[in-house]
Amino acid sequence: MCHQPLRAKPGCHHRLHQPHAFGRRRAPAALRILAAHSASAVSTATLSDSPLLELGWPTDLREHYVQGKVLGTGSFGKVHLGIAAETGQEVAIKTLPKERPKVPRPRVIEKLQREVSLLDRLSGCPRVVQLLACFEDENSIYLVTEACHGGDLQQFSDAYGPLTERCLALVALEVLQVVRSCHRQGIVHGDVKPANFCIKDAHRHPYAASLVSLQRTPWLKAIDFGCSQLHYNHTRLSKRSGTPVYMAPEIFRRDYSFEVDVWSTGVLLYQLFCRAFPFWQGDSYNRALSLEEVARAITQAEIRMDFGPWLTMSPEGLDFVRGCLTRDPTARLTLDEALSHPWLEMQVSAAAAAAAGPHTTTTSSMTGLARSSQQQQQQQQAQQGRRDAAMAA
Repeated sequence: MCHQPLRAKPGCHHRLHQPHAFGRRRAPAALRILAAHSASAVSTATLSDSPLLELGWPTDLREHYVQGKVLGTGSFGKVHLGIAAETGQEVAIKTLPKERPKVPRPRVIEKLQREVSLLDRLSGCPRVVQLLACFEDENSIYLVTEACHGGDLQQFSDAYGPLTERCLALVALEVLQVVRSCHRQGIVHGDVKPANFCIKDAHRHPYAASLVSLQRTPWLKAIDFGCSQLHYNHTRLSKRSGTPVYMAPEIFRRDYSFEVDVWSTGVLLYQLFCRAFPFWQGDSYNRALSLEEVARAITQAEIRMDFGPWLTMSPEGLDFVRGCLTRDPTARLTLDEALSHPWLEMQVSAAAAAAAGPHTTTTSSMTGLARSSQQQQQQQQAQQGRRDAAMAA
């Protein structure tokens, strides 16, 4: 078992997206709201009087927000805690530069526009951080979003160590529901990893709050869509996009679809459960590995689940993670199969029973366990059928 903090190579080093015609789409919801309400952070006068740069966004961030401490640092920018000058509301201010090494400035602007447009598209999803305002200056753009105070899942793992099976299942449920929201909007998330999911409140997570509290409102938020792509079912994607160690095998073949997000969820769960990546033993993962070496490991290396914490995981849990980490996308768990998997139902039921007390085994919970067993058998049969069909093809 690896006891050192694990962090993958920075994401999106190899993503090349098709240019997004942002100028022909409506403005982001954050800007529409700001323009429509003079009492909001940026008034209509501000929008019209500000000098126009590439995006035509407001340039007076510091008149409306006080920027505080750094909350996090990513591949291409930083996130600061911010305070709205008018209301005192705490927010997160994400700073993204308009220039990057070896990437033309217009190309960077296109990528930044696309990320904002996708956040706008997902504005109704409660498990996605909400975009509140957009600003720019000559060198950077600034995305003002709701603040998350609990840190990301990578920091959570660094603080608590390998997650328990029950905690892992609750994380899986939240992450998969984010993925479902993306897919329903025609979006491949493209970079499912611990650092891209933040805990909304510092004292509201599976180790500190009851299941009832966690189910009342989402406790985990997706915060980064820089590698996400719009996608339609009748097409296939070919651009390498994401953080290499979390990429599905078919991404390296440049022929993939929505199934890649289930694979990445499996990598995330494997890492959080045993503090290692699936394709290297212990802490043998080396960040200096070339993309070709990472691709070879992902497509060929044995995925071991016969050591350490895996020896104590339930059969349902092992089946779930293996189903996500199936290299053949046609035999991999589908998103619907993952969300209805018996493991999730059993772990949520167990968490509910633990919260209710040790003497509250009910008929309904017994019925749920029986139904879970039946569902597992049906899903295993469906997976085997897909594997047989793939082999025959």
